[in-house]
Amino acid sequence: MLFSLKKNLMCRAIEKRNRQNPFDYLSAENYSLAPDADPLVNNSYYFSAHDDKLSFFARLGKRVHQDETWFVLFIDGKLYSLGQELFPAGDSPIRVEKKGEQWTVSFEGILNEKDEVVFRAKFVPREQPVDFTTSVPAARMATGMANEKWSKAFFAQLQTISGQCHYEQEGELEGSLSLNGRTVDFRLPCVRDHSFGKRDWNYMNNHLWLMAVSSPLQFNYSLVSYPALTALEVGNFRDGKDLHFLHRADLDFRQVAQGEIPSELSFHVTLEGGRVLPVTAKVLATVTYHFQDGQYILHENIAEFEIDGKTCRGILEIGFNQDSSRFFNQRDLRGIRR
Repeated sequence: MLFSLKKNLMCRAIEKRNRQNPFDYLSAENYSLAPDADPLVNNSYYFSAHDDKLSFFARLGKRVHQDETWFVLFIDGKLYSLGQELFPAGDSPIRVEKKGEQWTVSFEGILNEKDEVVFRAKFVPREQPVDFTTSVPAARMATGMANEKWSKAFFAQLQTISGQCHYEQEGELEGSLSLNGRTVDFRLPCVRDHSFGKRDWNYMNNHLWLMAVSSPLQFNYSLVSYPALTALEVGNFRDGKDLHFLHRADLDFRQVAQGEIPSELSFHVTLEGGRVLPVTAKVLATVTYHFQDGQYILHENIAEFEIDGKTCRGILEIGFNQDSSRFFNQRDLRGIRR
């Protein structure tokens, strides 16, 4: 009874807040770091594009003192990745630029310490953006909050995770790449992700993000644990033109609480409206990233998905705080209401 009362109370409060503070897409698209921004404030651009022959992802996380940088190709079953993770601010070999209403991403450099790559692409939007604060049903955040003991300290801690703007947009990534002189033209289903605000990687306990994309569908499942919020689950599924949000998932949290990369995950997602999707993700290739001097370790895995009988590719991202005693706040995972 107490859980339901807390959940309903927070649902109403979150819905009211979202009505009063709608997502400002144009402002978010033009966000840039202030020269005197706190080093924990980040402005992150991420692109992930896949078909059955080529997978690509790149991230440029701008901070006032450094650029967090990822660039990876998976082609013909071989992984090519940029070894250096951090560059001085403004020196990343990745360029993400907004030209009018269009985003471009480019790279020129060496992968795997020996392979020469030149990459040029533009993002062609296909769908409206999904904002993870205002688009997602309020019940998702309210459920996570209702699982916690409420106090002044609890609500104060929530401010640590409430300052991020985070949204995604589906589209296609169109361009060409040269790999050791071999040119490949591509047009890939793609998800573009933009987030900005304070991001302290060490404040996270652990997380999981699954994203699959193909021409007919796009799938997203996100699970994150913070000291203030043991488990927050959100997600969405697009089948054709219809977008459906996650109502609940039956993923066994114990599978992602070991500090290791699961080779395969299988579970069911129930969407709002009652439709149930069987989901399986199998890891194909892995790149590991280190944040804040190793305080948080993130594994970005290219994965093959089967979703509701359809096969496609995407990302299985999983991360862990270096302090394993923090995973899910050491809660009894069977007792978390979802």
